[in-house]
Amino acid sequence: MTISGNWNASMLHEQSQDADANESAFDELSGQPSQASGQDAAPELSLAAQTQRAFANWDPSYGDETVNFYDEYIHRHAPINIGWLSMPGDEFLEATGLGLIQGSDSNPQHLAASLNDGSVCIWDVRPRYTDSDYPQGHIVGKSSPGLLLGGSHMSQSREEIKAIMTETGAVESVSIDNDRGRGYFAQNNTLLEVDLATLQVVSQETFPFPIAALSQSRNSGLVVGTNWTIHIHDPRNKSRSAVNPSLQCEIIGGPSSSHALLSQPGPLSILDRVQDESIWIAGRFTHLLNYDRRFFPKVRGTVHSGGRISCITETPRPYVPRSLDLLQDPTISILDLYAAKTAPGSTILAAGEYKGKGSLEFYGLVPSNSGSVVTESYRNRQTAASTRLLSVAAHGHSTVFSDGDGNLKWVERDGMTTIRTYNINEAGDSPSFNQAQSAAQGPEDEPSQGDIVQKIIPLQPPTSSWSSKRPDVNQSDLILKTGDGRVGVLGFGHKTLYAREEEEAIVETTEERVRRDAEKQYRETLGRALQSQADEVRFMRGLGMAFGMS
Repeated sequence: MTISGNWNASMLHEQSQDADANESAFDELSGQPSQASGQDAAPELSLAAQTQRAFANWDPSYGDETVNFYDEYIHRHAPINIGWLSMPGDEFLEATGLGLIQGSDSNPQHLAASLNDGSVCIWDVRPRYTDSDYPQGHIVGKSSPGLLLGGSHMSQSREEIKAIMTETGAVESVSIDNDRGRGYFAQNNTLLEVDLATLQVVSQETFPFPIAALSQSRNSGLVVGTNWTIHIHDPRNKSRSAVNPSLQCEIIGGPSSSHALLSQPGPLSILDRVQDESIWIAGRFTHLLNYDRRFFPKVRGTVHSGGRISCITETPRPYVPRSLDLLQDPTISILDLYAAKTAPGSTILAAGEYKGKGSLEFYGLVPSNSGSVVTESYRNRQTAASTRLLSVAAHGHSTVFSDGDGNLKWVERDGMTTIRTYNINEAGDSPSFNQAQSAAQGPEDEPSQGDIVQKIIPLQPPTSSWSSKRPDVNQSDLILKTGDGRVGVLGFGHKTLYAREEEEAIVETTEERVRRDAEKQYRETLGRALQSQADEVRFMRGLGMAFGMS
């Protein structure tokens, strides 16, 4: 069952034709007193008008969007399952970065990740259809360990390699160039270009400071953010180094013709827009920085947030202010709401933290002569979450985000109305992927306690249409990366997404089992300690004494 966003226009046309026959003293579209009556009337709409206004207010479609209410019902009410992808080899490996590889038909096909042993691993995560038995989630390629460390890993132990790969803690550390079949992987202050077909390093570039964030690659280029600078990476430049790392002091105080300087450290997420050649930077500072590629490194403008942003992304729909609520304000007409939904523009989604609580922020972009500008904004800092928000994404006709307590929360496009909540550390009543894959990961391999979702990647992009073939309603459509380095595939329904029995079970020695159990116990102990510290900070904040605590 589908319905197009054009139903608003046809409904308005039908209402205008029947306006003369309406005996109500109020206009059914605007809620204003009817000029034709000329008499005092009770300030009430007819039952039909109230129903139409309620339906128009509820309709989640924008413009010419088509809503498949069958899929929407599945996403909102079906059981949630998460399948944790198996790691290669017999060691406990963790993913340090994640990127989605688009196929030729604009549908996601594969998932590339950097692992803490310095290797690159690729999984097949293509959408599964009801008429296909092709397994989903199996490993299709893995490079040799230490690929992202060059030749320096030969004399280092596994613990030293892991420390190097996780030193910066950057979440946005992988960017995929689908046009050229290349992947960009950030490792400390080095950006490595890897051929995804051969899993070999093609080139590398050194930056003056550790890389904190990468934008998604477009037109064979990407934006690189270090702790103190912003660079536009051009793969056609054969230079092996953007700048000499020994000249860090000169970079901060000298000319910046090829890079932008930051007055405050800590970019965490970068949005590179094709529509107006703009670059948006967000992070630990309280502003969103806007650059123009054509006049880089000059700052085109800033948008004050007040919070510290963990992730920014964009959805190709206009921002509709909450003031256009037909049920709350009877003076707003359906025409006003329809005009806002069909207006040109897009919306920046931001997830972060404000005074210790989660902050979900929307910024409406409207095209102008000098590029898109923010005209409207909305910040939910009351009901979003009690802890910092870590990632956000547009998911179908809703918005999904994760917080520091391990929760995934879906809200309507107004940013306030909650649809459903799921915690990755709590097992549901229905069989989950964790239980289905327990044989492959070991009988005692349970989900880590206190884990969080650092990165959310929609498997089905919001701008693409469904395939002509009917997708399986149980197929997953969210890729998750957790703080413990696990990679998961979130889906809906009782049926597993791919057949784990086709893969061989991992055989562990006694020594490997003891080591893995010790690592798991250490992570759980550290997680409980951090949770206890966060509880203390929230308690002291309530007493007004948290200003001296970090």
